[in-house]
Amino acid sequence: MKEYNERIDVLKTLKSIMNMIHKNMESEFKDLKITGPQGMIIGILMQHGEMKISDLSEKMGLSSSTVSGIVDRLEKQGMVKRIRSSDDRRVVYVKVDEDFKKRSKESFKNIYERFEAIMSKATDEEHADIVKGLNTLKKLIESSSGQSSDNFKKGGFDGC
Repeated sequence: MKEYNERIDVLKTLKSIMNMIHKNMESEFKDLKITGPQGMIIGILMQHGEMKISDLSEKMGLSSSTVSGIVDRLEKQGMVKRIRSSDDRRVVYVKVDEDFKKRSKESFKNIYERFEAIMSKATDEEHADIVKGLNTLKKLIESSSGQSSDNFKKGGFDGC
């Protein structure tokens, strides 16, 4: 039984870390009137440029329908725009509105600087251990035949 509880502790620790990250992001995004997930989408778009919903959903680890709903709300608020491809009218890209990009740049910079300050406290060895452990967990989830990583995307492990 102890072995099972230790394995569940991994999920509890991940959930705790995600909650802390979420709270930090929400406090920074409060002035912009956006949620954490909305901020994540905008941050990805600012970093990578315009993207298709399917590519955004893959980067976020969420379903395309979930990401599309978030993008709908961002579009209604004038924060992102949908643009049809000139090569293939069936393809739609999402990009951050230029005015919103200018207004929000400082908030995103603060988030990255805050995370950088946190991670700079780790030694090189600790940083390598964190990356190695997270990559190991990712590989285990991806290779699992009984529980696909889609269960995490769908919130199937929220009970921890």
